[in-house]
Formats: sequence, C-alpha cells, structure tokens
Amino acid sequence: MSRILLAWELGSNLGHLSRLLPLARRLKAHGHEVLVVARDLAHAAQVLGPVGIPFIQAPQSKRLLRIHTQPASYADLLRYHGWAESSGLWGLVHAWTNVFRMVMPHVMVMDYSPTALLAARVTGSACALIGTGFEIPPSRQPLPTFPGFPGANLDNALKAEAQVLDQANRVLEAFRAPRLQALSDVFAVEQRWFTTFPELDHYSARPGECYVGPIGEVVDSQRVAWPSGHAHRIFAYLRPDTPNVGAIVSALKSSAAAVVCYGPGLSSELADSLQRPGAILSTQAVDLQSLLPEASLCVSYSPAGTVTQALLKGVPQLLAPAHVEAQLTAQRVVCMGAGLTLSRVQTEARIKTSLDRALGTLAFQKHAAAFAEKYRTYDAAREADLVADAIEALASRHAPGRRAELRA
Repeated sequence: MSRILLAWELGSNLGHLSRLLPLARRLKAHGHEVLVVARDLAHAAQVLGPVGIPFIQAPQSKRLLRIHTQPASYADLLRYHGWAESSGLWGLVHAWTNVFRMVMPHVMVMDYSPTALLAARVTGSACALIGTGFEIPPSRQPLPTFPGFPGANLDNALKAEAQVLDQANRVLEAFRAPRLQALSDVFAVEQRWFTTFPELDHYSARPGECYVGPIGEVVDSQRVAWPSGHAHRIFAYLRPDTPNVGAIVSALKSSAAAVVCYGPGLSSELADSLQRPGAILSTQAVDLQSLLPEASLCVSYSPAGTVTQALLKGVPQLLAPAHVEAQLTAQRVVCMGAGLTLSRVQTEARIKTSLDRALGTLAFQKHAAAFAEKYRTYDAAREADLVADAIEALASRHAPGRRAELRA
C-alpha cells in the first residue's frame, strides 16, 4: 500500500478540510497510509479526529506582510504569505521539505498549498493539486490579474510576480533545485482537480481542465426545519467580517420571509437582534441538503462552497463578499444572471430593497434553475471516488523503487 500526504497551507474555515476528508476516508479504507498536514489544528481535530485520520501542523509564517490594498493577482497573494523576501521563504520551504523527508510519501495532494508545492520542487516529490479556480491559477506567463476586479492593476501584478519569482529562485538555488522559468511552473503537477464547475471558475472556464465539482463533506451538521407559514424562505450564512453584517441581520429580521441563519462567531448582540418568530440562528453548521431544496434565496458572504451548493439546488443568491476570492465568486454568479451583489456600503433600507428584488426577480430564479438542471445528475460521492482512484493510480506509479530520490 502507498503512503499519501494531503496538505492544506492557506485559507480559513472548514472548506479545505471538508474536501480533503472524503479523499482521506476513501484512501484509508483502501489500506493506504494517510497523513494530513493542516493549517488549523482545531479544525483538523473537529473534521479528521472523529474518523481517525492522523494530522500534523502545517508550517506557517509569523512574519506576514502587512496588507494595505487588496491583492491584484495570485502573485500578490504570495507576497502576503511569506514570498516577499527569501529568508522567510527559505524557512518555510525548509520546514516543508523536512515534513516530506520524515513522511516520505509516494504522492502528495496539495490543497491551496503553494509553498508546499515549491518545497516539492526541492525534494522531487510527486504532486497533484485540488482546489477551486481561485486557488489554482491559470497556466500563463505571467499569471493574470484577477479578472474583472477593479483593484487589479496590471503594473502592480507584474511587479509582484517579478518579486516573488526572484525570491523563489533564490531559495531554489540555495537548495540546488531547478529554477522556475515562470511562476506558473509551481503549479505544473501531474494531475489537477477543480472542485467547482466551469461557470464558477474564478478565471472563467478553462478547456482541458478536470472539473469535479464540490466533493466536500460537512461534519457535525444539524437538521433544521423551516419555520412554517411564510411565502419565502431565506437561508443566510454570515460571519463577523461579512461587510454590513449588522445591516444584513436587521434586514433579515424585518423581512416577512422565514429565515434560517448559520452565523458562526456572530456576537451575542447580533444574534439577539435576529430573534423573531420565523427566524432561526444556528452557530453549528446546518444540513444544507435538507434546507436548500425549499429555499427561495441564499444570502451569504459568497464562500464558493455554499454558493455552489445553493446553485445546485436552483437557489438565487444575494452576496456580500468579504475578500477578493469571494468577490470573484460573486462576479461569476452575477455573470450567469443568478443573483445580486451588495456594494461595500449599505444601509438596512437598501439591503431590504435588495432582498425584495432578489426574491422577486424571475430571471434570477430562472438562471439558478438552469444551472441546477444542467448539473442535475451531479454526484459528489461519485466524483470523490474518481479522484481517490486517480490518487491511488498516481501513488502506484511512484511506489518504492521507482520514486525519485530526495535531494540532500
């Protein structure tokens, strides 16, 4: 049997572990040794611990670049995460290579783990990639600016790419590893799986790529019944950093619709302000498979997983994106005509108007329903089976005796 490492380096919340979970479970059930290197140990304990998947802490930088502007490109993001100067990047790569040498995996599956990918170039390890379109940039030289994003200045993006490419090559030279000709070389691996659909790819559809859809499994979710006696039903997923979160909660309270809100981390003041007949607030993940088929609208900060799950059930969107990835997700929804995006500055009255518009616009319902119909036969478990099978096949090609020797 093979030894397989699954890595999660960047990003937050449970989405990354939720899509590694079905792969880890299948690979372990097939007798493989599986180890997850996780960014957040508390989340790993919550998701992986109950099913006996071992995990360790992923290397992280404590010297992140202070962010003054929104990033213009993937290269810009790397600057903020330790790639802006070679000494810090060298430390991260050194830590990752030590993890690889201790584990000696036959294959590694990287989930939003660019520094781990750079370290794999040092060790010559076999890699595959899994993630959304945002997390796997296009194979272009240079990497493109974020599409349709008003803060994406081309000159700044080119400068950022030149900087991180130079720092990465300094580190590679220190390890006597092959230099990068372009930043996109980091993502040139043996196999890539996009956990989204072409319509929701942040960079738009990419011919030739493997789109497997959202394969994640939600753990510890609870079934919640819709309050009865309402013409409309709104599912909301809000976090404390959601733009205008207070105004959104107030608008939901004043709405005549039934509301089920998943609000992890919301203050007790916000939670109390939503209390009314016909509204339910949960700090524990709710079972979307039971809620979404009867929902009239999904209101959220535009996380890719929730947006996709709602569209698969034909539910229109009202989105308040909190960061650049969420903003690009929201752009894709607007482009397909399946919802609205709230601007950064909103009042309760304006949000209430947007809620009414999102609930009452037949075109939003029509386009969301068309997406759901197109992917009516989509089966997340079947896709997870196919990805796990492909990982096994990749691992077998790099079995002991055929695997490249790790460089000193």
